Amino acid sequence: MLDAITRHVFLVMLHISWPKMSYQIADAIVEVRVAGEGAEGKKKEIDEEFRTRPQWQLMPEAWRKKLINLEGRARSLVSHASINFAARGVSVLPVARAQEIFSGLRTLRTEMEQYRNEFVAEYASILDNLANRLDDDLYEKVQGKLPEVEQVTGKFGIIWAIIPAGGRNAINDTELEILDRALQAADEGIGADTGLEDHTRWDAAVQAAHEVVTSLRDRLGQESGEITDDEAADLINEARDQMHQFTHEMLEDMAREPRRVLTDAADNLLAALREPNRMIRNGTINQVREAFEMVEGFEFLAGPDLIEAIRTCRNRLESVTPQQLNSDVEIGARLAAGLQGVRDEAADTKSATEAVRQFRGIKIRDKPKKSRRQPAAV
Repeated sequence: MLDAITRHVFLVMLHISWPKMSYQIADAIVEVRVAGEGAEGKKKEIDEEFRTRPQWQLMPEAWRKKLINLEGRARSLVSHASINFAARGVSVLPVARAQEIFSGLRTLRTEMEQYRNEFVAEYASILDNLANRLDDDLYEKVQGKLPEVEQVTGKFGIIWAIIPAGGRNAINDTELEILDRALQAADEGIGADTGLEDHTRWDAAVQAAHEVVTSLRDRLGQESGEITDDEAADLINEARDQMHQFTHEMLEDMAREPRRVLTDAADNLLAALREPNRMIRNGTINQVREAFEMVEGFEFLAGPDLIEAIRTCRNRLESVTPQQLNSDVEIGARLAAGLQGVRDEAADTKSATEAVRQFRGIKIRDKPKKSRRQPAAV
């Protein structure tokens, strides 16, 4: 079952980093104004037991907004194609959309690298500005927390990792050898035009990757060994049972979550279309488009009826603009009719259950009809 699933989906962890320049303020005193007779202007200190520690916010606001925006776009790119997943930080993505997602992440990574270079070039002036805006005593408190310019470069990054989901073909010796050769090539081919800090960083990254390969190979060898300890065997069997249960729950989620997203998006647009003085915007329509794409990404669990309904409705959706929907009742009614059909099919729990059963290879046969006995000939 797990092998069949991993032909259609893969797991990805996405890590995004940039220097937040946010640090706890040591020896901070927090006070509040208290109300009451004759208490105007009076303040009381809040004990540390009843509050969190305040923090320095030293990142320039313009830079903070740019980097938050970039991080949000990267996470949205993954989340819009993924279903909700129990493991924090892990996304379940359809193989059919891998090229689109990784292409988008590579573009955003290039943008992050451009931001990094610009920020590093400005970093000295950013520190000078902080020194001017804070008095000498306060700047002395934060100065030791601020990274040196040589360290700032390594704090920017967009990294993603594909996680083996298990199954017989998740890791094999051939794949390990390919990965090992790729790492060796990267080790030997680092460009001479990079700075010393880049060499140090890449050397450490390559060394860590070699260690991962060694660890994977060792674990692969251990898994092929025979378990003789009865208690260990029981634990392994319990883990296998849990993985079996986890696999089936993941399968159910992949069948139901895209349908739920589509149902919610369709309900939102249908409600807007029913309003007499409607003001439909591109965002409302884009929610439906993104829901269509999510369902199609998990097409192997969607069922042919839903996919056909989406393709028919998409033709109507792409041929209209928000202005037409807001002004022309007939155009809105045609779209609403097609979208209602998609919505009803997406909300059909029996259809979702049948799609899961078909994927598992379980055929539910109709009960044979009981034949009426014919009276015996006299």
